[in-house]
Amino acid sequence: MHILIVIAITIVLSGIISGPLFIEPKFKSVTRIYPVNITEASKESESEHLLENLQNTEIKYRVIEAFKLYDVYKISKNEKLYQTYMLYEYDQNITYKKTEFETIEIKVLDPDPQRAKAICDSIVVFLNESIQKQRAVKYREFAELNKARLDRKNAELDSLLNIIEGIRQETGLVDYFGQVDMVTQGFMDAAALGGDKRPAKELIDNLVNRGGQLRKNQEMMENYEVAADTLRLRYEYNLAMANQKISYSRIVEHPFVADKKSTPIRWLIIFLATVAVTMVSFITVSLIDYFRED
Repeated sequence: MHILIVIAITIVLSGIISGPLFIEPKFKSVTRIYPVNITEASKESESEHLLENLQNTEIKYRVIEAFKLYDVYKISKNEKLYQTYMLYEYDQNITYKKTEFETIEIKVLDPDPQRAKAICDSIVVFLNESIQKQRAVKYREFAELNKARLDRKNAELDSLLNIIEGIRQETGLVDYFGQVDMVTQGFMDAAALGGDKRPAKELIDNLVNRGGQLRKNQEMMENYEVAADTLRLRYEYNLAMANQKISYSRIVEHPFVADKKSTPIRWLIIFLATVAVTMVSFITVSLIDYFRED
């Protein structure tokens, strides 16, 4: 009889303690995302890369500030261990895990079902922005590196062009490859017709004395122009990639506003409390009877 009374009291008390007066009910919102447009890094899979980015404290603090979770979790910013307490509560209520299908599950528990869904949606947005920011930094570094190389190559081209222009002005040579045949033919025609061979002879002398230098510099300029075009294309590509706005996750399960609380599970609390008290009661009564018999 006494055990039944204790069990009844336990059921009533555990029902009260597990109620909203003592334990704040929380609603669950879940979304699942699949990685896209992500290149695997070393042995890390695309899903693991996504999961690692979700653990970024920058994303966590963006969520905390966006939804004022310090008020929700009742943690003052003036608290000495504010960051420690805040991140602990965050990790208790907002969790990520990799599923067997290579998707990432984001689960949010919150007293407000609307806010739980909004947090899920925001995390996906913040995740994409975080990865975009990282990629932008990397590609801008590449762009700046190629821009510096391109500037140096353009400076070399300008210097080479000045040398070529100097030779042209001094000798009258314009294009070594084009003028060799032209001057030779002109000299032969003048000789055959008895004309003035001096202009052609002068150009031939210039070709002999300075033509090799002109040819070498023209060949170098062609190579420099090819290299400059390559660097320009690399610079433009990296700059475009840095400014590219794309998504790095595809939502395969959208979150929804829960109409039923997820925690606490009152029947489970009552059941466990009842089982525990019943066992303790039986053990206590058995011990009392044992000592009485002695």
